[in-house]
Amino acid sequence: MAASPSSGGGRHVCIVGAGIVGAATAYALARDGWQVSLVDAQPAPGLGESRANGAQLSYSYVEPLATPDALRALPGWLLSDDSPLRWRPRPEAAHLRWLAAFVAACRWREVHRTTAALLALSGLSRTTLHRWLAEQPGMAARCLHAQPGKLVLYRDAASRAAVERQIGFQRRLGCVQRIVDADECRALEPALGASAGAGGGDIAFGVWTADEEVIDTSLLAQALVEASGAARHFGAPAFAFEQRGGRIAALRLEGRTLEADAFVLAAGPACASLLQPLGWTPPIEPIRGYSVTLPVVNDAAAPRASVTDSARKLVYARLGPQLRIAGFAELCGADRRIDPRRIAALCDAVRATFPGACRFDDPQPWAGLRPATPGGRPLVGATRWPGLWLNAGHGALGLTLACGSAALIADEMSGRAKRIDDRPFTFAAQAA
Repeated sequence: MAASPSSGGGRHVCIVGAGIVGAATAYALARDGWQVSLVDAQPAPGLGESRANGAQLSYSYVEPLATPDALRALPGWLLSDDSPLRWRPRPEAAHLRWLAAFVAACRWREVHRTTAALLALSGLSRTTLHRWLAEQPGMAARCLHAQPGKLVLYRDAASRAAVERQIGFQRRLGCVQRIVDADECRALEPALGASAGAGGGDIAFGVWTADEEVIDTSLLAQALVEASGAARHFGAPAFAFEQRGGRIAALRLEGRTLEADAFVLAAGPACASLLQPLGWTPPIEPIRGYSVTLPVVNDAAAPRASVTDSARKLVYARLGPQLRIAGFAELCGADRRIDPRRIAALCDAVRATFPGACRFDDPQPWAGLRPATPGGRPLVGATRWPGLWLNAGHGALGLTLACGSAALIADEMSGRAKRIDDRPFTFAAQAA
């Protein structure tokens, strides 16, 4: 069922990027009556950075990477090849500016401001996705959407006080979470019981959030594009924007030019190459992550809940008959090469934490680049160039925030005030 037009007046918008953020933007604007064209270098939606990410809709887990704790851990990230977080500084001006801004963002006051803003956006995103799934029969099942709850495991008892403070802060913002001891962790997720003497044996405590969800990101992107009715220009890398009369009026593709009334740039880490010729390098750093997708061979040994191992920076999400395991964060530039040691570490973690659950002969290794801003707030809104909008920089929260960001863009482009819980809400200043 295609999106139902409402108020766009038949204007034509071109969206660059058909990952989950671009696909959600296409659907949101199509619902408002925009004629949508979608451009992507991949042959189909959701095949780039969205193809095999962690699959968790983590609406209550949006604390940014830039925190005082992260700043203290930075020397270890720089020196260790085995750390879940790996950083390789590069002598490039844009990277050094990003690093300086990251350090400046590592203050608790700023962390709390960003967390509050991201929780508001994630709440809008949840409401928006649920509305879309309800109006598109069969989409939820097609995309393996489920609400299994989320269990975050902590292996250091000394971290409990800090976790309690964070939960208390988020409780005031509407999050419903509770701390559970090691035995209740295993009661909530019985598959952890098999690892009592291995990877799960050193659980100190956990945090349980009953209403967290999972969905296959690539399948959702495909379904949203199909439902949007967008004209598809796939396998078509975008080369440059063209300005006419002081506004962005066209996009150059190979051998042709695509004109539109408005353009939305939702190309993740590729945004820089299109904005630099206009005179702006957006503060977006690609952060490489990895995943494997394993067939479940023993249902009782595999997790039903979403599980996050906080110490190892790994997430587990059950997608029907498969288990998706994702993790690590590497600031290594635009390098998409797969490090086999990371894939082996993901598989070893499954063997230790959920022994006997999966088969490992075809782990479907994947690496993708998360487009991250220094402080963790995405760039959503109008740019300084009339006719050009930006929806990028969501970091590891692209799936969680995609539908909310798309709703904000659609509201602004259709002339409605952007509001969350009856309060004005905007990220646009960062994109100006």
